[in-house]
Amino acid sequence: MRTRVISAIVLLPFILGIILVGGWSYVLLVVAATLIAGLEYTHMLRHKGYVVVLPFVWAMALLWQAESLWANGVWFSHSLAGLVILSAGWQVVHRERHPAEKNPTASWALALAGGLYLGVGGAYLIRLRALQDGLWWTLTALPVVWIADSGAYVAGRTMGHHKMSPVLSPGKTWEGYAGELLCGMLSGVLLGIVWPQIASDPIRLNPWNGLLLGTVLAALTPLGDLFVSMIKREVGVKDSGKLIPGHGGAFDRIDSLIWAGGLTWAVVTLLT
Repeated sequence: MRTRVISAIVLLPFILGIILVGGWSYVLLVVAATLIAGLEYTHMLRHKGYVVVLPFVWAMALLWQAESLWANGVWFSHSLAGLVILSAGWQVVHRERHPAEKNPTASWALALAGGLYLGVGGAYLIRLRALQDGLWWTLTALPVVWIADSGAYVAGRTMGHHKMSPVLSPGKTWEGYAGELLCGMLSGVLLGIVWPQIASDPIRLNPWNGLLLGTVLAALTPLGDLFVSMIKREVGVKDSGKLIPGHGGAFDRIDSLIWAGGLTWAVVTLLT
């Protein structure tokens, strides 16, 4: 617990500073986090015997995040088609040269699916920050997820009795989920009050929008955590990696944030 808190104290000011600065520093942070998560993803799947090619995972993730920066439709569709064909061709040749390896079709699909998952999640985090008032939406979405997650941890440890997901994550309880919802809603409202007072220009965020966003994120982002738990349980590992002391790997830390970017974008779009 102590290591976990120390890591959070060290990392949070750095991450918040990057969000405030924005621009390429923020883009590079998102890209780096998803690429490290992609590396951890391939290592996890090797425990199950899958030969997931890291360059294809990275290429798919980078392709989607590049599309969020330079979208024009033409180069993206051609690049996506080329990547799918190239990865399929590589898998055929690799299978012929290594006939003893199992599940070549699954290994090919897992490479593309993992890159797609990380790439789309990262792309929406980049799109969100790039909005005219994206700084404030990002400074609402990410803290809401962190605060809600902390609320779930505290409520689960102190009051948790009824298991929420005994198959995928036996430590999660419905009491913890209730604490997550409550903290997510309250933090959304609070940030919806504070940020409009600080922002120099008018923003779309207000207490009611903050409540809506906090509720949506607290209710749905736990699915991102459970998704990574599903992968880890299938391959038999506790954490995706050891990058962050007390927290596990990068994939463990961004599992909910991957969902937060797209969900917040959907809420902002709904409010426009």
